[in-house]
Amino acid sequence: MTVEKRTDEQTRALALWDASNSKGASPEQGGIVPAGDGAQAPRGGSSLVAGLVICALGGVIAGYIPMLGCFAIGYGAAITLAARNPLQALATLACTLMPAAVVALVAQVATVPSVLVACVIGIGTAWATSRGRLSLSVSFALIGCGTLALIGVDAIQLQSMDSSIADMITQLVNEYAKSIGVASVSAVAQIESLRSVLQLYWPSAYLVVALAEYLCSLLGARASVRREGLCVSMPSLVDYDVPVWLVGVLVADILGLTAVSLVPQAYTNIVNMITANLLVALRIAFAVQGFAIIAWLIRTRHVGAFAGACTIVAGLVLEDQFYVMTIVGLVDVWKNFRHLPRGVKTTIQSNADQDQKSA
Repeated sequence: MTVEKRTDEQTRALALWDASNSKGASPEQGGIVPAGDGAQAPRGGSSLVAGLVICALGGVIAGYIPMLGCFAIGYGAAITLAARNPLQALATLACTLMPAAVVALVAQVATVPSVLVACVIGIGTAWATSRGRLSLSVSFALIGCGTLALIGVDAIQLQSMDSSIADMITQLVNEYAKSIGVASVSAVAQIESLRSVLQLYWPSAYLVVALAEYLCSLLGARASVRREGLCVSMPSLVDYDVPVWLVGVLVADILGLTAVSLVPQAYTNIVNMITANLLVALRIAFAVQGFAIIAWLIRTRHVGAFAGACTIVAGLVLEDQFYVMTIVGLVDVWKNFRHLPRGVKTTIQSNADQDQKSA
């Protein structure tokens, strides 16, 4: 009798468990419940419709402020793309791109192609985050392709108006010179210096825009993954680790800068522009690794909030004046200060416990 009573209690418990699981996996969840033996229902439980609405809202915002729109797109797309459903992926693209294109066309605050590029960066970042595939190579690819796309759409648009990016920069500098009323020789020299710098480093401006849109998308996707309770490891600055081959790219780029004088005159400007802007991108990559070491030290040494903020500000000043954080990040490629499991195929989302082992 005792055994039968226990069996009845177990049967009722299993029935309640099955009922709760069937409710958590209902179609209203939008199919975002992770599959597998260890699957857990999302805490937020947002539906597919809610995710698509957020994506559409992000597209509308992107028509005015692309970076802010990327945050909303990253949040909504992380919900809709977690289900690994091709139809939901197509719905995400449609609900994001169409409102963004219409608003950009009507508002004319930003060009339609540049807004669509921002939306694609947001969707791509959300897809990689929700699937746990946000490796450093994927991040570099998103930022690099976004930069090239932004340059391409502006170049095509200016070409249709019989102009170019170089002509646009010249016009902007001339307008600036007229507005400040340049008269002295020193002022004219400063204007010419500004013109030469802008003519050389204008691609870096597009890089900064693509990087900002990627970071906004990542913040939105991270917030969505946390709220929905998806079984995905979150990326962390502490785990940021550039690949060794990037050092080879840095060496080749420095050699290219020193050998510009050996290039035929017809290609000198383009080679100088490519190598100079590539050096800016590499500096950002290695400087972030330097700040990742600071974040690791703050976490493992249990540094207070005020002291940690002062350390980060000091790092920014040292990087601006002496490239200190870039050098620290470059040295870390060999020294491995954080004891990361290099030589093993990992992503920036898979090293969350390494700082605890190093503490």
